[in-house]
Amino acid sequence: MKVFIILSLALLALGSCNSEETKDTPDKVVSADMESVKYLAGTWVDRKSFGFKQPPQHVMETWHSYPDSISGMGYFVTGTDSSLTEYISIQMVNNKLTYIARPEGQAMVSFTLIENKDGAITFENKANEYPQRITYQKRPNDSLYITLDGVANGIERRITFKYAKEK
Repeated sequence: MKVFIILSLALLALGSCNSEETKDTPDKVVSADMESVKYLAGTWVDRKSFGFKQPPQHVMETWHSYPDSISGMGYFVTGTDSSLTEYISIQMVNNKLTYIARPEGQAMVSFTLIENKDGAITFENKANEYPQRITYQKRPNDSLYITLDGVANGIERRITFKYAKEK
């Protein structure tokens, strides 16, 4: 009799695992490979976002392509002086395309690919202070939009930088 009760409870438990009450659904799988970001190799400059300042200022990113990753650095340039703002890379981590940033003087933070469509790749880290999402949008004529968005100090913020590829 004990065996029958134990088997009945086990079957009941197993049956409930497949019931409608189980709301957990797997995350949407978004795929991309390293080839989809190799176009970033080179130097990208946004001279307009801060160009109104005196002396003129601009931001730039330089990327170098490797067989298993693409990595580079972000800079802020004032006049003829440049200052490193962050180290950046995109690589496969646990079979997911991952954007990794290490802002100057801060800890490394990673963002996982959540969207790949129409020439735009979006990475997300909901736990990051700001930004929570980073989007690289490939544009015509060797241009690139990089959008940082999320919540900062309780306010929804979105900043888009418009880069051109240096030749």
